[in-house]
Amino acid sequence: MTWLRWCVALSGWVALIATALPEASPVRAATTVAFLLVCPGLAATLRGSGHGPRREDGRTALLAQIVLAGAVSVALSALVAEALFVVGLFSPVRALIALAALTSAMVLVPDLRLPERRTPAWRALAWRPPSAHRRPPAGLDR
Repeated sequence: MTWLRWCVALSGWVALIATALPEASPVRAATTVAFLLVCPGLAATLRGSGHGPRREDGRTALLAQIVLAGAVSVALSALVAEALFVVGLFSPVRALIALAALTSAMVLVPDLRLPERRTPAWRALAWRPPSAHRRPPAGLDR
């Protein structure tokens, strides 16, 4: 597991701890806003791709990853807030707890995809058209 995954997993809990600071604290606002705008979406995009952008991908790939992470973060934050509103349990701290748990789960739980299927045996035995370079069987060469 890479250091990026660990940082993303812990970021929500750090933002939650920052809520214990005074309400007017710039550290509290910066940590919470940074988490809400980046980390849930980054966890989702890391979940989908398996890794972050590599150095050889270039600046365009990095910018695309950042933009996608921001958009997905805003969407996930809105969905969590809406779900808590519908249930009647919304509070900023509860929303932050739910997003921190979701972010940690997306990053730390291993990917349980099924392995790729191999070519079935019946396909290996299936009829294939004869190649042009093959000689016809004996008796059909006239």
